[in-house]
Amino acid sequence: MAPGARRSKRRFAGCLELFCLIDVRFVERANGLHRLEEAVLLDSHESITRELVSIAHAGYASELAGAFLGESDEAAGFFDLLAGALSKLKSKPLSAVDIRRYELDLLGLAGFAPRFSSCPGCGRHQAEKWFFDHLQGALLCSDCATGKELQEISADVLDLLVCLQAGAEPNMPVNAMRMSTARELLARIIDSHTSSPLKAREFLRKLAGTE
Repeated sequence: MAPGARRSKRRFAGCLELFCLIDVRFVERANGLHRLEEAVLLDSHESITRELVSIAHAGYASELAGAFLGESDEAAGFFDLLAGALSKLKSKPLSAVDIRRYELDLLGLAGFAPRFSSCPGCGRHQAEKWFFDHLQGALLCSDCATGKELQEISADVLDLLVCLQAGAEPNMPVNAMRMSTARELLARIIDSHTSSPLKAREFLRKLAGTE
């Protein structure tokens, strides 16, 4: 990205650290590499690097956004979503609700928003039991799920996901079991659309109880 940067008299110092928000000017080159001409620091997000959990959350948010983007893809919505997460992390680590909402918002931007409103097989909006089909990215009622090995979703977990996807607060207290189920379901959806498992997620899992 910046060949000869160590010998350069340009002042990039402090701009290229992790999680910095910067304004850059670069030159595209025919060989696929880019030459960095100028970098202006807008926000260092320095406070993030003082807290291990915040580093883990920032790393996950960054890797997840990048997993859905090619090098030349338009990224305005993804950038705004990531910038918002990093800004929130300046004061404290993200809550589990914050992370799940970020995942759902990002899936929506990528065009893979899971459908929680009705069964695509029969159009039913009410059912005694719901199952989630990761291939379709949608709920299936018990009748349409017959013969398939799908994950059953309880009413309280479904309510949590619907609220978070709509940007609303959960209708009931979020216990560890509900959040764990929602986390694993969204992880499976994300993995079905990315080329490889996210390394930052494994780091988050090692910090038990922080997501």
